[in-house]
Amino acid sequence: MSADPDEALLRDLVWPLVREFSPAERDELFPLLSAAYFADPKAFARNGAVGGPLAFGLPELAVIVTPALLAAMSEVVRYVATEAALKGVKATADGIRRLFGIGRRPNPAPDETAPLTLTAEQWREVRRIVERVARQGGVPADQAKLIADAVVGQGQVGGGPA
Repeated sequence: MSADPDEALLRDLVWPLVREFSPAERDELFPLLSAAYFADPKAFARNGAVGGPLAFGLPELAVIVTPALLAAMSEVVRYVATEAALKGVKATADGIRRLFGIGRRPNPAPDETAPLTLTAEQWREVRRIVERVARQGGVPADQAKLIADAVVGQGQVGGGPA
């Protein structure tokens, strides 16, 4: 895994959560918001508030869920890759997809079949990361907690122990 998670992996991880949290962002808006995020990922934390050209008439949460999740999942993927490396496990994009219950490639390479798992403490750290990044981007505290719960829930249902 490279230092920066790839865009396809982040989109795969975030899309199920966006469908759950923000129906207004589905279909046409998700690609626009994710493209805007990837054009300047640091702008999410720098702005700390909703606005910009994509905020035309949409509820505030609808405009910040995608960038908040993309920013948070980027940090989560870095954390998971680091934790996997400390265990001597190779964290591949497919392994991280499996950890979060996202579809698998039909024929993974042999070194990609070992399951990637997190401990309960590591899932708590994932939750802290998501909440912190969401708050840095201007997401209200109660909504940041819900987003963090959803990310951890997705991962625990997808393959990680509670």
